[in-house]
Amino acid sequence: MATVLFSNHSAVRVRRTERDSIRSFYRDLLGCTLMREFDDKDDFRLGDDFYIAFLYGSGDGRAPDKGVTYAADDALSDHDFLKAIFLELKTDSVEEMRRQIVAFGVSVLDVPDPHLYFQAPGGQVWRLVGIDEDLSTYEGTE
Repeated sequence: MATVLFSNHSAVRVRRTERDSIRSFYRDLLGCTLMREFDDKDDFRLGDDFYIAFLYGSGDGRAPDKGVTYAADDALSDHDFLKAIFLELKTDSVEEMRRQIVAFGVSVLDVPDPHLYFQAPGGQVWRLVGIDEDLSTYEGTE
């Protein structure tokens, strides 16, 4: 059987009206590096090796995205965003980052779990955990 792993690249479709808020949250608050910015797409690097692209509209043929047709033109509704994908952020200062994220004005989700679950600008749902936290309960490896 072939080996399958999660890669370090991700992309999400978002509303163009969220662009400034997305940039402020990911670049300014979380410290991500804005690697490339186009009229229809922003590419961010989080940490050393995780890349997330925010797609604001149909691609215009620039390499390496030549000919792409993904777009936010038919983005999910506000309610459906909550069901689309859950991602995880790790930090070495959970309480400090929790305060900063909540102060930014994100939507905090009521999840029966001790972690902060929040909806970031653009609609992505994140869970905040500690870098050295034992997550074996969530992995089924306890």
